Amino acid sequence: MGNIFANCFTCKQKSGSSADRISDLPDDILHVILSFLPFKSVGQTAILSRRWNDVWSSYPIIDFYEIFTGSEADHHQTKTRIINTILARHEENYNILYPCRKISLPRVGGVPNKSCLSRVEELVLDIRLSSGNTSDLPQCQLMCHSLRSSSCGNSKAWLGFPSSYVVGSYLRSLHTLSLTRVDFLDSSALGVDLFAGSSFPYLEKLNLERCRGRSDLKICCPNVKHVEVFDMELNSLDISGMRLEELRVWFCFQEYINGSWVNIFEPNLQSFFWGYSGITERCSIQSFPMLKRSFIKSPLTTKKINNNSVVDLLSASSQVEDFIISDHYLQILSEIYSELGGLPFSFMKLKTLSIGSPMKQRYIPGMACLFKSSPVVHNLEICFYSYEEDGKWNNQSLDDANCTQEQYWETQGQYLSPSLSHLKVVRIRLGQMIPESAIKFAKFVLKCGRNLQKMSVSFDMNKSCLPPNSLSDTIALIKSFRRASPYIKFSTHCY
Repeated sequence: MGNIFANCFTCKQKSGSSADRISDLPDDILHVILSFLPFKSVGQTAILSRRWNDVWSSYPIIDFYEIFTGSEADHHQTKTRIINTILARHEENYNILYPCRKISLPRVGGVPNKSCLSRVEELVLDIRLSSGNTSDLPQCQLMCHSLRSSSCGNSKAWLGFPSSYVVGSYLRSLHTLSLTRVDFLDSSALGVDLFAGSSFPYLEKLNLERCRGRSDLKICCPNVKHVEVFDMELNSLDISGMRLEELRVWFCFQEYINGSWVNIFEPNLQSFFWGYSGITERCSIQSFPMLKRSFIKSPLTTKKINNNSVVDLLSASSQVEDFIISDHYLQILSEIYSELGGLPFSFMKLKTLSIGSPMKQRYIPGMACLFKSSPVVHNLEICFYSYEEDGKWNNQSLDDANCTQEQYWETQGQYLSPSLSHLKVVRIRLGQMIPESAIKFAKFVLKCGRNLQKMSVSFDMNKSCLPPNSLSDTIALIKSFRRASPYIKFSTHCY
């Protein structure tokens, strides 16, 4: 493909009358065509004609990864000359991908106040350091007046990010910022909030992954719409903003810490993900009235959890339409259901509820708690991945009475029937076995689901040693149960 352009000019010279149709195409289309070529080949097209030199000078993506692959990658002066030559020829705004090893990007012509990145809109830095070292962020990117997106990452070591880099710099023009394995140095020395309107007034998307130096994280950028915080050791998290639409917090607050807290005020939030993140001692989260989807999953812990914090976290999602919850939260909900009879609020807009975890008997009251608080659910998906053989409820009255699961569901029928009567679709996902708890639950739902239209059962047949006809036998058994709705269609699926 690299010979396409050369062939076109050769044909033109031979025929004398052939038209150069490719050169007449608009720059945007030519840029797309060039994107299929290696970056070095793209640069070589500049020598074909003045027209192609103009196309090269406006090419929007500069990938130095492909250039620095030979012996020149080891020589800083060679790198500087190549970068200066390429960037000096570019007249339009462009994006740059740059691998570096403890060096700063050069300046055009060696002039200190003139950045070689003066027209860059997107900058991706992949800093490669030896494990355990720390290097500061290359300062030249701070002179990018046009910079809209910056991604800084380091797969092995830590990248220093002093607060002074932001204060008074052109990073303030960023719309997108992604930081991976960044060490926030002197985080409080300047007395400024790093992720605030004064630092990033135009920021719309922020991604922080495996960063350190900020155990107390505050984000209050006025225009931010998407925030993701991944695997950070936090003691507190404070997020506020009127425009935030999506918030993802993954693998944070892994251990319950005394004095830890969360404060979130996002009235226009539409997606909320609290994935494998622990529960803080204090939780102050305002309700999300515009919430469409919520995902809440906690890590396993042996420490006592503050149930009030769990209630506060769940209440923020009380207006959600699609809710996914699993694991340790079901145990906490079981305690709340036994002690208080349910949650102090209802999920009045919830249409789709998904419950997924290694299903244990002590989680069942937590399921009942969710059903009671979800009066208009239409779609229910529940995963029975495993079964606890000891059959403990972790509730003294239920354990002393030797209560079975079928007996428990029978006692809950009068309380849960109003909510389950709205169900239309029930999906039961099984793991490597078919636990009795799944059969008992299906029997209970069929008895209460007056408007139920579909029930599907899926099974992990590849990892199971059960006979191939196990799933069909299970469906046959479920079909034999009494049904409140005569219009139910049954289906099976193996995955």
